[in-house]
Amino acid sequence: MKITADGILGSAQNINNKKKSDEKELKQDSVNTKNDSINIKNVINSRIEAIEKEVREIQTSLTKNQIISRGLDRLMAASNPNTLNAIMNETLFNNSKVLKDFVGTNLTAEEFSLKKSEVDALLSKNLISLTKIQVEMDNIAASNVTGNNKIETLMTGINDTLKTTGIGLENISNLNAEKVMGLIK
Repeated sequence: MKITADGILGSAQNINNKKKSDEKELKQDSVNTKNDSINIKNVINSRIEAIEKEVREIQTSLTKNQIISRGLDRLMAASNPNTLNAIMNETLFNNSKVLKDFVGTNLTAEEFSLKKSEVDALLSKNLISLTKIQVEMDNIAASNVTGNNKIETLMTGINDTLKTTGIGLENISNLNAEKVMGLIK
């Protein structure tokens, strides 16, 4: 076996060239990863902003529906036609007679029951929407990608809204904490 200085130098040069090209590829991959990371953060921040808007809309709808529901409860308890009209005119949301608009002109017990069922379905839909958003926000927070302060503020708002509806967070899901922990491990 004959080893020449040219052969050793050529091998060393090939190794150096390969090392340099590997370093360039690694730097390029690093740049691509940073770009992907920035894109993911932008997408998540955009989604958080969209969720904030959705939460505001749901909270507005929920408040309106709760006012209507309470007004219907008062209507069903009232018997005097003058009282019915007074309740219809007093029940306001953003200076609008929402109960009067919702119930219409048919002031019968059957109509009140029917409308009560409708508003209960709307309230349920609002709560389902809030819980879906809460799950999505929990997932975003768990990813720990971006916007933790925004997420915490938004989650606090959702939790407060759910508390005011009389539904505790523990009643939203029937997940067993021990089973979840077992799955995580």
